Amino acid sequence: MIRMSQFLIAISLTAGLFLTGCSGQAKDSPEVKATPVRVAPVQRARMSFPIYTGGLVASRAESKLSFKIGGIVERIPVDEGQRVQKRQLLARLNLSEIQARVQQARSAYEKARRDLERAQRLYADSVATLEQVQNAATAVEVAKAQLEIAEFNLRHARITAPTDGRILKRFVEVNELVAPGQPIFLFGTAGKEWVVRVGVSDRDIVRLQLGDSATVSLDAYPGETFPAVVTEIAEALDPRSATFEVELRLVAKHRRLLSGMMARVEIFPSIKQEFALVPVDALVEADGERGVLFALGDDGRTARRVSVTIARILDQEIAVKSGLEGVTSVITDGAAYLSDGETVAVQ
Repeated sequence: MIRMSQFLIAISLTAGLFLTGCSGQAKDSPEVKATPVRVAPVQRARMSFPIYTGGLVASRAESKLSFKIGGIVERIPVDEGQRVQKRQLLARLNLSEIQARVQQARSAYEKARRDLERAQRLYADSVATLEQVQNAATAVEVAKAQLEIAEFNLRHARITAPTDGRILKRFVEVNELVAPGQPIFLFGTAGKEWVVRVGVSDRDIVRLQLGDSATVSLDAYPGETFPAVVTEIAEALDPRSATFEVELRLVAKHRRLLSGMMARVEIFPSIKQEFALVPVDALVEADGERGVLFALGDDGRTARRVSVTIARILDQEIAVKSGLEGVTSVITDGAAYLSDGETVAVQ
């Protein structure tokens, strides 16, 4: 009986000690578990990335030829691709109506001159007034101007080659009615310089300047690249393409080039921009140029979710254009399992 009492007392003491220990642990605050991560420093660098675009080969001396006046096309003695010489006839309008207008204007001018002579004689005889003489003189000037316009239109009822060159494109056919200024030919001069005209976005146009180098690839010559240099940069947006036009002078010696050839262009801007460089492993989300990663907070223990603008993905790094201002470290290993504000332990 005594042994049984001693056994019960021992159990009671043990239970009391256990409860006391549990009570002491309950009074302590629970520890927050930190997620182990690895970090990498954010590096800064001034860099310039190529601009990839495409366009068409053209002659720098290309021009569109048209009639000064409207009318019916009577003759086109040249074809597309044909070489022509300076002052050679390329097209002519039907002259019947134009010549009739010249004759009409000439008759009006001659009548105005006769009227002026008659008014001057009458004025000398004190029959006509000075005002009548002045009005007759004005009528002569007007008639003369009309005759000059008609003769000018007659001279410009034909298109001749402005210089030696080639007919690159013919836009109309014989017997078509054309309007003043309507393009009839696309003309390229002989011994011309070849250019490539491309369109670039507003974000890229600010990175370019005259003299920037480029390489051009032509579908007509696979496997070859040709050097080029930026020679013209548009100052206004082309509303048709919503891009800015850039012209590059193309050097393709010993190769036959034709207007309209397709070209792929890689331009190397000389203007450099500052980017933040971080490892690819730091990126947890990406959608085009938008990305998400986690930065290490200033306390060194907190993960902060950051949205960034991605400029370029390199071999093992990401060039970030914006979003990492003031950030010195980003989380790499373990970043995929984090949430914003989570406690981390840097390994």
